[in-house]
Amino acid sequence: MIDIGANLTDKSFSDDLHVVLEQAQEAGLSAIVVTGTDVAASQAAQKLAHNFPDALYSTAGVHPHHADEVGENWIEALTELARLREVVAIGETGLDYFRDFSPREDQKEVFVLQLQLARDLAMPIFIHDRDSHGDMARLLSMHLASPSVVHCFTGNAEALKSYLDLGCYIGITGWVCDERRGSELAGLIPNIPLDRLLIETDAPYLLPRTIRPRPRSRRNEPKYLVYVAQKVAELTSKSIQEIAEVTTQNAKQLFRLP
Repeated sequence: MIDIGANLTDKSFSDDLHVVLEQAQEAGLSAIVVTGTDVAASQAAQKLAHNFPDALYSTAGVHPHHADEVGENWIEALTELARLREVVAIGETGLDYFRDFSPREDQKEVFVLQLQLARDLAMPIFIHDRDSHGDMARLLSMHLASPSVVHCFTGNAEALKSYLDLGCYIGITGWVCDERRGSELAGLIPNIPLDRLLIETDAPYLLPRTIRPRPRSRRNEPKYLVYVAQKVAELTSKSIQEIAEVTTQNAKQLFRLP
């Protein structure tokens, strides 16, 4: 299995990252994509991936929460990063109108510049979208040039159809394991073609609520990706082995992994 989205540069992993990676490997993970959320975080993610070749890869981008914080030459810094071997996607980037930590016009401007960068470098986009009210689909239809992934999809049937029509992959997290918030998503899982399906933890967030016994720590880890795969297998009437195999192949194809 491949965890296509984990923030392993988060401070919660600073004391035991080697153990976390060992346990992920023992759980059956062959690779992890470490996400970047601004220039500094993207540089840290690339450095971490460089230190664990073929086990870790990274993304380089500016999250919408940080769209109003970009300094001079930020796009040049991302461009330099994106040319490195470890970096497999531009992002995490997109729109977030739920929290609105950055003005929406700033979010759109920064997102479009990253879409253009991905087009110029023929790279996929690692997309964040929350409550963008159609702006995301509109901007993607105008600028998206390569197959990309909608990370941590939690939208409705209309949003799912729009992303699939645009050729996007769909990333599923432990949100689907949440009987309180994830019921709508659970109902949509059978509508995702297997060749567009990806799984991720979004560690250290979104700990699957199906873990038994429940861990003492609320920190999510890549080793818990198996619980996402189990839930998706249940919802699609497939075996966990088939879900693991197909999502691994999809991740390799999207990110051009060996």
